[in-house]
Amino acid sequence: MIRAVLVTLGFLAALFLLWLSWPSRLSPAYWDEPEPPVLTGVLEPRGRLSTAERFAQGLIDSSEDIAIGPDGAIYTGQRDGRLVRIDTGVTPARVETVAQVTDKPVLGLQWMQDGRLAAAASDGLYGIDVNTSEVELFTSGPADRPFGFANDLDVAEDGLIFFTESSWRWPNATDEPSFQLDMAENRPYGALYCYHPGTGETTLLTDGLYYANGVAMAADGQSVFFLETFRYRLNRYWIAGPRAGERDIVADNLPGIPDGLMGDGNGRLFIAMDTQRVPLLRFLHRNPFWTRMLTKLPEFVWLRSGTPKAFILMLDEDGNYLDSWHDGTGEMGFIANVVPDADGSLWIGHLDRPFLSRFTPPTP
Repeated sequence: MIRAVLVTLGFLAALFLLWLSWPSRLSPAYWDEPEPPVLTGVLEPRGRLSTAERFAQGLIDSSEDIAIGPDGAIYTGQRDGRLVRIDTGVTPARVETVAQVTDKPVLGLQWMQDGRLAAAASDGLYGIDVNTSEVELFTSGPADRPFGFANDLDVAEDGLIFFTESSWRWPNATDEPSFQLDMAENRPYGALYCYHPGTGETTLLTDGLYYANGVAMAADGQSVFFLETFRYRLNRYWIAGPRAGERDIVADNLPGIPDGLMGDGNGRLFIAMDTQRVPLLRFLHRNPFWTRMLTKLPEFVWLRSGTPKAFILMLDEDGNYLDSWHDGTGEMGFIANVVPDADGSLWIGHLDRPFLSRFTPPTP
């Protein structure tokens, strides 16, 4: 009996030493992640997203970002690089492929002044004529560091396109958990760029960002807002006026994990929260050694965040919380983006669900 115990302990010790010495791809950084805000007041989860309607169920693989067309149709990108058009005015919704943009995931969409749809795919920034299916590659990034994770974008009134690259270190891929690795390593590999359609020039505005993500122009056009997903914060970069070129934090320690960002043009911002804050991430950020050890294991072992608790946060351009709408069931998965329409409804895109949704907020 004792011999068997000793053999077992020896085997476990050898296994631990092998695990300890096995090289890791990550070099995690320490961050004393703060406790999230208490979900009370306007942040209280009341499950109001349960009234959201679903469209194109099972006809798409996801809806990472969506754009509402002039005819009311919904456009969204797919993981295989397609842009699809969804006619929600018929039952069931009709889905058709508009263009094969690239062979990488199409993540961000916004209309340009010339009627084309600007698209941020993992490997670059594109322009798509939705009538002819013609696709133009605007930029694939600097020659010495081509884009691997271009993510979201917005278009200014003068035609300039502002977009984020989430992580130059961990390119977006379908065969490995790239964003999870960036999340675990906790280093600033993201950046904010500007593309000038008139000249074809791409300008780096600011870098050193922690998973740069959603982008939205300010209502007055003087600045652009963007998110840092794994720092849980909303930033502003000034593009005009006396503070041009400066960057500041508008809202810090957000109550969820922010993904998409959209403005309504009237000073209100909508943040799509993938889920509420996750204790596992707080542990990883505070414990680099164990992060390095755990991420040597398969993803399904160490990345267990539980049932998604997605929600939408509405705030003003000063960072004041105005309202929130929560999914109380987990059936909406990870909410990736929110787009308000002219009727006051919110169109919702999903990271991991084969449908898109429409939610009409209750009248205050």
